[in-house]
Amino acid sequence: MHNDQDGHVPWYQGIEYFVALKRLRKPVWLLNYTGEVHWPQKLKNKVDFQIRMKQFFDHYLKGFPAPQWMNPGIPAIELEVITGY
Repeated sequence: MHNDQDGHVPWYQGIEYFVALKRLRKPVWLLNYTGEVHWPQKLKNKVDFQIRMKQFFDHYLKGFPAPQWMNPGIPAIELEVITGY
């Protein structure tokens, strides 16, 4: 997760890290909550992050099927319309 108002880590470093992992063909997702600082402050974004983290661990630790946001993924432009869970 790298948010565009993060004062701790430059936002572009998250994108660079994401792209590097994609190039190495690693499973990777980039969560960005527009207007948020290092951790989500808005309730809507906190809930969204918690749901996605639970789904991530359920998939990798419990063998649950991957949710839509993980596979095939959701383009950033569609995130306001589709949550993927």
